[in-house]
Amino acid sequence: MTPTLVLTRPDAQSRALAAEFGAGVRVVVSPILEIQGTEAQVDLAGYAGVILTSANAVRFGPELAGVRADCVGKVSAAAAQGVGAVIGAVAENADALVGLIEGPGPLLHLRGEHARGAVAERLSSAGIETHEAVVYRQVARGLTDEARAAIEGDAPVVLPLYSPRSARLVGAGVSRLGPGLRVIAMSQAVGEAWARATGGAAEVCVTPSGAEMSRRIRAALRG
Repeated sequence: MTPTLVLTRPDAQSRALAAEFGAGVRVVVSPILEIQGTEAQVDLAGYAGVILTSANAVRFGPELAGVRADCVGKVSAAAAQGVGAVIGAVAENADALVGLIEGPGPLLHLRGEHARGAVAERLSSAGIETHEAVVYRQVARGLTDEARAAIEGDAPVVLPLYSPRSARLVGAGVSRLGPGLRVIAMSQAVGEAWARATGGAAEVCVTPSGAEMSRRIRAALRG
């Protein structure tokens, strides 16, 4: 029996992910977070470039035409390129990107209200002056009845989790874990958040990247 894929990322990201796996997979989309702009007024004058750790920053951030953008992930890079940014370094995760950026500064990290990795702080400590601007927020939402029933049920389910916060929120929204549930955590921190919230175990990516998550999801769906 092919597992059900339960996706709890924000709606646009969940639907893009669902499209990777074809029509033969039953997908339940239940965003645990809704992305909303902060309407922050961001002035890029004086900055040598921006850092983008999510495509959401392109959607809600300032005009980026002609601006150098160092990006986490191909999706962020494609979104930035689509609005005319000049793409600099691209890495699979924030840790790798910090290691690639060589300046010059100052740089501005366009990010969400909840962010991990201390990108600006680490770059500034390394001698590349970097500031932050919060251009979107991730507002918590409850699981749908369909998603909750799948996670708690007896049938096989694949549940990818991309952040500690989403792991905590999903865990708080269920009363039990079904025997056929397979959780895939993007990082050790995500897996630990899931364990604390539910007592359940997760399969943890060796490299915290979207590409590895997709590979593991595909393998899990094959059983």
